[in-house]
Amino acid sequence: MGAALGLAPDGVYPEITLSAQAAAPAGEIVFQSDREGPTRIFVIDVVTKAVRRVGAAGAWMDEDPSWSPDGSRIAFASTRAGGSNVDIHVMDADGSQVVRLTDHAAPDQDPAWAADGQSLFFTSERNGRGEIFRVWLNDRRVERITSGLSRAIMPATSRDGRYLAYAAQLVMGFRIELLDLKTGQSRTIGTAGGACRAAFSPDSQEMAYVHLDSEPSRLEAVKETGRRTMIADGRLWSYYPAYSPDGKFLAFSVSPEHHQGEDWDLAITDAARPGTITKLTSGKGNDRVPEWRPK
Repeated sequence: MGAALGLAPDGVYPEITLSAQAAAPAGEIVFQSDREGPTRIFVIDVVTKAVRRVGAAGAWMDEDPSWSPDGSRIAFASTRAGGSNVDIHVMDADGSQVVRLTDHAAPDQDPAWAADGQSLFFTSERNGRGEIFRVWLNDRRVERITSGLSRAIMPATSRDGRYLAYAAQLVMGFRIELLDLKTGQSRTIGTAGGACRAAFSPDSQEMAYVHLDSEPSRLEAVKETGRRTMIADGRLWSYYPAYSPDGKFLAFSVSPEHHQGEDWDLAITDAARPGTITKLTSGKGNDRVPEWRPK
């Protein structure tokens, strides 16, 4: 998206045409699933499709997993502290060394790592509604980031450390807000019709998101030079986009229904040839919130 991020608010962008590429997806994807009952965190090998659970299987709920920039740790939201309250935790990639970072009566969710791996952005209702906060790993200091008329949820960060994107909920629905962390300036990215769940490409030049102007939802991506549709299947809801470390593929979740009757599975598409859906999982359980492990 470049240093200036030349996207006009509510702009109309030309469609991007990309050449086909020959590549094969690889690596590991972390995700949340209720395949064992309570929502827990799993990792799937993209090549072999082997799935392993990360962390102990207790009476708690683990969700919203997010890899650290170096791929050594996983941040997640959990009720491990007891009761139904959700707080932000961090654990090593093998599920060991679990550390609780927040401790508040309000739910803390949607962790997203800062580019330097020293802090996490997250959603919390500790001020009465959803806002974006930031917690530092070294001293667990918490700072409020957003404060406006809209509810702010689902943070995402760019790998270059420049931008924070989040979903702003107004009376008419969601939109994507882009906050420049260096200047403090914020703008609405052109997503007429409603949008949420932003995800940045590894080079920070493109941002994918869920487009909500019709049912079922579809996935789009935008950059300075234009906009493109990634997935638009009239039979399936598409949600939770996440780029591969090389930016050549997009992981996401698909389901024939949303909410009632939902059955989410992980899938991928070739970013240079969007539109194809290759499922990674199937069967029992809702597999959601995928994120590719950084190299």
